[in-house]
Amino acid sequence: MADLKIELIDKLISKEAHIGIMGLGYVGLPLAVIFAEAGYHVTGIDLDPSKVETINKGASYIDDVPSEAVRRLVEAGLLDATTEFDTLKEIDAVSICVPTPLRKTRDPDISYI
Repeated sequence: MADLKIELIDKLISKEAHIGIMGLGYVGLPLAVIFAEAGYHVTGIDLDPSKVETINKGASYIDDVPSEAVRRLVEAGLLDATTEFDTLKEIDAVSICVPTPLRKTRDPDISYI
């Protein structure tokens, strides 16, 4: 187990780690762009095929994320998106950015996770 941790840390330091972002909404897409701008290969995963298609065409649907940034990162091969969860097999680290609304009891609804 310690060897896997060291291997992951080395990949993160050298920027060879493949980063996954699950959920490409108002939190996930900006996070994916930040990681890609830092030099990591980032794959976004979302259930919405229109979001995936928009990103892969180099455009943004989030006001705070310029389409130019997405286009540049897609063209550089640093950012891509998919609806396929099998992609997780290739990913070294994943961030889950899905809605966690509160129930009436104020407990988080983690059904999306």
